Amino acid sequence: MSELTARRQLLDAFVLNLQRINGAPAYRTTVGSVATLEPGQLDPERVEDGLAVYVEKQERATDPAVMRTHRLTTVAVVVKRKGGAAAEAALDAVIDDIERAVEDRQQTWPVGFSKPEYQSMEPLRAPAGADWIGALLRYTTHIPKLTR
Repeated sequence: MSELTARRQLLDAFVLNLQRINGAPAYRTTVGSVATLEPGQLDPERVEDGLAVYVEKQERATDPAVMRTHRLTTVAVVVKRKGGAAAEAALDAVIDDIERAVEDRQQTWPVGFSKPEYQSMEPLRAPAGADWIGALLRYTTHIPKLTR
């Protein structure tokens, strides 16, 4: 069996951290119960709440200490929630939960990976007639080019 790529190790670590969003006292929601690596699985017709994680892009490392050994990797976290009366407040609670789940968790990222840094959040608006609300959060981290 082949070893997981650095990108896959990073995505798996993201999913594990996001699955901590389970209604425990530190969190407002349970959206982590539907955390996937496949954005297409967040069909609002079948899933009321969910998160999807994927690598959005990779580029040359920006930290001179790791320029030859690492790549700057941008990870996107997509949130989709059913719409409704308090949809905006519910979305805000999920975004806060995601930030809490990822923040200060260095021990949960693979060895040799830098801690993901929050970059941005933008709302996703459903097409007319669709009953969902969403957001796209971006994090960057330096990950090794090769894992051994």
